[in-house]
Amino acid sequence: MKRKIAAFANGWSDEYLLVALEGIKKCAREENVDVYFFIDYSSNNRQDANVQGEVNILNLARLQDFDGVLLLGNTLNNAGELDILRERILKADIPAVCLEYKIDDIDCICTDNYSGMRELCEHVISEHGVKRIVYISGMSGNEENEERLRALRDVLYEHRLTLNDDDIIPGEWSFYAIQQILPQWLETHILPDAFICANDVMALGAMTILFKMGYDMPRDVIVTGFDNITSSATFVPALSTVDRQWTDRSYDGMKHLIGLMDGKPKQGMISFPSRKQVRESCGCEISADLRMKQLRTINRVYTAPIERTLFDWHLTGLDEATTGMNTLEAVHDSMARFFGDGVSKYEGDTFCICLDENFVESIYQSVEPRCLGYSEQMHVLYGKRDGKHLPYQKIKTSYIFPVFSAPNEPANIYFIAPLHNFSSVIGYAVFKNFSNVLETFFLYSWLRHLKTGLLRCRQNIIMGDMNEKLKEVSMMDELSGLLNRKGYERKGIPLLEKIKSEKKTAMMMVVDINHMKRINDRYGHLQGDLAIRLVAKAIKESVPESWYGIRYGGDEFVVIGEKVFVDDGTILKRHLCAAVENEAKALMLPFALSVSVGSVLVEPDKNVALDEYFSMADTAMYEMKKKIHEEEQMNEEV
Repeated sequence: MKRKIAAFANGWSDEYLLVALEGIKKCAREENVDVYFFIDYSSNNRQDANVQGEVNILNLARLQDFDGVLLLGNTLNNAGELDILRERILKADIPAVCLEYKIDDIDCICTDNYSGMRELCEHVISEHGVKRIVYISGMSGNEENEERLRALRDVLYEHRLTLNDDDIIPGEWSFYAIQQILPQWLETHILPDAFICANDVMALGAMTILFKMGYDMPRDVIVTGFDNITSSATFVPALSTVDRQWTDRSYDGMKHLIGLMDGKPKQGMISFPSRKQVRESCGCEISADLRMKQLRTINRVYTAPIERTLFDWHLTGLDEATTGMNTLEAVHDSMARFFGDGVSKYEGDTFCICLDENFVESIYQSVEPRCLGYSEQMHVLYGKRDGKHLPYQKIKTSYIFPVFSAPNEPANIYFIAPLHNFSSVIGYAVFKNFSNVLETFFLYSWLRHLKTGLLRCRQNIIMGDMNEKLKEVSMMDELSGLLNRKGYERKGIPLLEKIKSEKKTAMMMVVDINHMKRINDRYGHLQGDLAIRLVAKAIKESVPESWYGIRYGGDEFVVIGEKVFVDDGTILKRHLCAAVENEAKALMLPFALSVSVGSVLVEPDKNVALDEYFSMADTAMYEMKKKIHEEEQMNEEV
């Protein structure tokens, strides 16, 4: 059986993930293992309900079902994911490797943060004559950040230069944080010779702000980064940075994990040196190949808005696929029309959308969606396998994907991301062998739109169900529990018409309580109400389940259904009359309770209006009532 590896990463680090994936995929193919990537989009606010919903995806992976665990550790610091996963890995006693972050009791494959940063800082000082440097920092206390800062301080010390506390800007690893902080800092500080940034993302954010403020790089100021993400090379000017060789490191990490799975001993921390990558932002030249990459990126200035517009249209279509649907099955059919046959441009040819069973129950029952973990079963709302639609179905949550990969199938990479509304679980989405879904936060936008559509769908179904219940209530007689006059019109008459249209014979019975006025006058209306309820109970228990019992008005009832008796219904009438009398005797009522019943057969081949059939049954009922009254009068005279 093919072995499985559970991998964990934060999706905001999309450029790193795409580079690291190349090494992971290469090793997975060589070793013929499947990799299940669990992706979350948590931020550094651990108390936020939305973060709780994201981090819950960690609970989907039952580690006992996997042969090894790979942690992309430098992405898992936003909401304590590493602490959670470390505890579970050690409890499950499963082989594990953490990439680019030191974690106790688990082998780590890391790139040395110190060596490459030292090389780069030495370069800008020795080769470009930099004197005053400002450091744009990652998160304070973060080990990677502290190592990079230590390398800078050591080089400055060796060159008899200093770094004041005021020359450290807290960037929190974020492009957007720098967009807010740097303009304010520049208002009160003199422009330095260089901004040395703890990562490329903050460096690109700083360069963007500096351009807006009219500065030129590297003429006015040098900017460097760390990580060598793809955008650092294609930005203009190309960013000088530190190359961590992520593809090689992720390959090394996978190889090391396979070795642990095969029984090799742990080795603790394994570190590889990083290397400076000098480019235009510090004043160095770039290669012709890199210049061509820059030009291709510049050309996308025209195509990118068009691509974004097409993507927005796709998201709009995804919204519409769930809007206005009154059942989940209808959503499935709507999605099948939206995604069409073949490969989906933004999702690949094999993917699925799974809904947590508790979320489904919250639609049809009065329960709240769960906030921690996942139910034992999932509803596959929609899916594709090799471009072909999967049916609406239920699977065990432990399967994750509704179709297992065949043993002879090449190595597969599955990307799994959570669907949630704040902390409430909706489900998850899975994409097979389609890493494009991680580019430019497409997956995050896709999940948010799908989530919003599913919540609207849930509301539509709940409201539709409530409306149906209200309709039912409006057609029910509160006292008897039978249909009322409106129910007769909206359910009784359509049933008769349906039976006639099917060329079958129906029966209509009119039932009336004998001496109802005497009961009300002598014993009170509470006893009269009891008489009505007892007759209604006798009707429910006497007629077939598919028939309708109706309180037509006052003490008069109508019973409608398909004729299923050998005779003309005489036995049913006797049974109903006897049931009413038995109910009265069982309760030892102070009055005699009986009914008069008239019936008529509604023949399919006769051109008689339904109102006429009602009159015929009503007349027959009064004939019986008249006969009963005459018999009672004769008995009184005797």
